[in-house]
Amino acid sequence: MVADGKIRVFCILFFAQTLEYAELTQDQTTSRANTLYDDADDIQRQLDNEARDRMKYGFPKTVWVFHLPTTFPDMSWFHEMKTPRNSYLFGKRATSGVETVTPLLSNLKAWDYKDQNKWSTLFPECAGRSQSPVNLPASGLVKARGARRLLFCNYNVPAKSMRVVRDSQSLTLYGKWNKVDRPLVCGGAAHSRRYLFHSLTLHWPSEHVIGGLQYPLESQALHISAEYKTFKDAVAAASRDKLAFLGIVNIYKFTNRTQQGLKSILKAATSKRPGNNYSIPAHSIGFFTPPFQEYVTYQGSLTYPPCTEAVLWFVRARSLPVERNIVKAAHKLTNPYNEPMKLLIRRLQPMNDRKTYFFG
Repeated sequence: MVADGKIRVFCILFFAQTLEYAELTQDQTTSRANTLYDDADDIQRQLDNEARDRMKYGFPKTVWVFHLPTTFPDMSWFHEMKTPRNSYLFGKRATSGVETVTPLLSNLKAWDYKDQNKWSTLFPECAGRSQSPVNLPASGLVKARGARRLLFCNYNVPAKSMRVVRDSQSLTLYGKWNKVDRPLVCGGAAHSRRYLFHSLTLHWPSEHVIGGLQYPLESQALHISAEYKTFKDAVAAASRDKLAFLGIVNIYKFTNRTQQGLKSILKAATSKRPGNNYSIPAHSIGFFTPPFQEYVTYQGSLTYPPCTEAVLWFVRARSLPVERNIVKAAHKLTNPYNEPMKLLIRRLQPMNDRKTYFFG
């Protein structure tokens, strides 16, 4: 009887301590006890708040990027390409079938670079607070550490076919690949999300400005998040998905040679062939926009109507080369209405409260 009584007292004390522990570990907003993931979330929120305070008050400009385990794409078929050495823009190192793409500006109301003040009337999002292009700082960037490596998958796989399309507002490269061979980008600031290549558009002079300096030419490689089939689908989802697009900016700087991919595009565009849709020799997309590991990123928009604010921009930290005569030839191009294509750029937009981060 005495032993039985001791056992009952021990059990009562054990349950009381268990209930006290559950109460101590219980989340303040739910009836369930905290888990490892709750603790990780709390740590991540604390890190985010500390990083935000550092950026606001000018403390050391470094942010460590931590990740909980996530599903990552199979890289067994990934072939890495070497990154060429070029000039820094941001100071010192601080299944079968052919896939088709949707033209960038199809089914949109008429617009023109000359009448940018009217864009917001036809396309209200053009008056948003996270618009592109912007003037990026050349120094004092927030440097991110601990991020995954930026991966360029299938960037060395040749396309089935390629064409350059010249319309009234743009000069754009499109390509077709087998579905399993479409180029994609993941990792880095994009984390485990996959973005499939859509098109590459040229702008002269550059739309993005760095440290107040504008460069002679810029290419923008637009990628669409893999869950969307078309450009139109991604635009439609932008209200709920602010990372529907990934844009890669290549800035070109005057030198005594020209990057081969750019030369190929402009050679076709400046040829005397009739029409405004030209086939060019098929290459890999890495031939036109080589992979890189050092870049600046910010959240922005498409730089043309409908100005959708759902683009994660990566601006390559090293410039690519272009000769002056190549840029002069581009300035002599005319659109289908025989009008000169001298200024294919949008005016700079305010940064507002957005931040820029350096990865590399």
